[in-house]
Amino acid sequence: MRRRVRLAREVLRALPAMVRIEFLLRRRDLRETCRHLGVRCDLTSTAGATSLAVLPRYTRAPIQASYFVVSRWPAGDTCLRQCLLIGHRLRELSPVLRIGVRREADGAFSAHSWLEIDGGALDPTAERYAVLGSAR
Repeated sequence: MRRRVRLAREVLRALPAMVRIEFLLRRRDLRETCRHLGVRCDLTSTAGATSLAVLPRYTRAPIQASYFVVSRWPAGDTCLRQCLLIGHRLRELSPVLRIGVRREADGAFSAHSWLEIDGGALDPTAERYAVLGSAR
């Protein structure tokens, strides 16, 4: 019972943030959107996470609420929206947004975004993607 109440509270906290994220995505570029949300956006480094992030227990409810909200979001359930919402909710842990690409078996390219905290990825599928960065 307590778990459900806490999750409901977290959903109510996530909804205004999701509205703000949607507004920012439609009006600003990605770097500015991240800056407004307290998420670092790293699109220049080519080094990605080598392990999974280990998070404090208190982050479980905000993450679950974020999945719940984004999965029902009218504008679509995208990995970018998910990352921005979770990153905003966990901004005190200094999350970093990464974007990667890969070539599918049929030759098509796909892109994916994920968060990294303390050098560890929150998404176990992140290692399948080449980090999008500058090749100076």
